[in-house]
Amino acid sequence: MPQEQWLGFHAVCTGRSEDFKWTKGENLLGSYESSPGAKRMFCRNCGSPVAGGSESTKDSLFLYLGSLDEDPGMRPQAHIFVGSKAPWFEITDQLPQFKEFPS
Repeated sequence: MPQEQWLGFHAVCTGRSEDFKWTKGENLLGSYESSPGAKRMFCRNCGSPVAGGSESTKDSLFLYLGSLDEDPGMRPQAHIFVGSKAPWFEITDQLPQFKEFPS
């Protein structure tokens, strides 16, 4: 596979916005509206995705776990959006699977 191609999988956690607090680096965050009512935050230095949320879930926030420096102390609980996963990718664990975002 050419070096410029890569596969995108990521782990996120969600929580209540009121329970989340930036401890440092908040001044390095940029944001944009990725679709109507949905906001994504990224590092202005390197462009890495960091977090996001939407108007429909304004009380919650999702955080890309790859942006953390330490083990968050939690493990995956489900696979979401499996309805659009690559057909060659096999999920081999027993976690619940959802074709879309679970309601």
